Amino acid sequence: MSPEAEIRRRIGEQGRITFSEFMELALFWPQGGYYLRPGTLEASGDYYTSPQAHPAFAALLAVQLLQMWSLLDEPDPFTVVEIGAGNGLLCRDLVAYSCHLPQAFRRALRYLCLDRNLASGLEQEVFTGNGAAVGRVAASIIASGPASTGQPEAAGLPLRGIRGCFLSNELLDAFPVHQVTKVDGRLLEVYVTLRDGELATVTAAPSTPMLVARLESLRVELIEGQTAEINLGIDSWARQVAGALEAGFVLTIDYGHQAEELYSAERRLRGTLTTYFRHTQTDSPLRRIGRQDITAQVDFTSAQELGEQAGLDVLG
Repeated sequence: MSPEAEIRRRIGEQGRITFSEFMELALFWPQGGYYLRPGTLEASGDYYTSPQAHPAFAALLAVQLLQMWSLLDEPDPFTVVEIGAGNGLLCRDLVAYSCHLPQAFRRALRYLCLDRNLASGLEQEVFTGNGAAVGRVAASIIASGPASTGQPEAAGLPLRGIRGCFLSNELLDAFPVHQVTKVDGRLLEVYVTLRDGELATVTAAPSTPMLVARLESLRVELIEGQTAEINLGIDSWARQVAGALEAGFVLTIDYGHQAEELYSAERRLRGTLTTYFRHTQTDSPLRRIGRQDITAQVDFTSAQELGEQAGLDVLG
């Protein structure tokens, strides 16, 4: 069953689903979800990421990891866990560059790639020769919750006692987001439904009080007609990563802003949700389901505050 067929089935049963549930199905449905399709993460796909642009990106990260290793008194093993590793390009380039770094660091380095659907090309033999050990685990940092709400809940990282670094590149901006809007002075949520046989949006009361609570915690008040996105998956991500890290760092690289900027009606009255198809930015999330990327910029304020609540310290 395709993602669109599953979306239509759920709407047929429930009348509507949250945009977060729609986005989860469009991107991660096992049978044709965007990120589980072959070739999605290749340069010939719909967008480029920094590792695809040049191996210098991985080289600079390798130098940063060397500094972290030194600050931790050179543990052996020094474990790097990349969440959302995809086809493993960042891992390949980083481990390849490690041959230019001190031998003790190279031998201590353990690089673990986590992804919902690791590419078959990510093979152990690619990394022989540099002394670093590389592993792979198919895992998800979040999973869909009950179909009635679509709320993200912890899937559980299969790791504990990590001394090293949790690393991600363009991970959080792929988490499913809820959409909210202010109508007649009330905060409403955007849902996906069917109208005359076609997918369409409709607004209704929020599916969870967590949406109102998030905006209140950020001291954000939307203006009339403003639309915004709320990423509730950041909470479980922060708790799981903090729970698995014994000592070390969390380095997440992404597109986003602090909350004051992200929710500025003057700059982003319609929010930040966008889609990418064949290297073209579009604004049609209900089209080409499973064949285009859907993304929203990251609320770094929430990421930092939730990380602190989970026991992490914000360094920058």
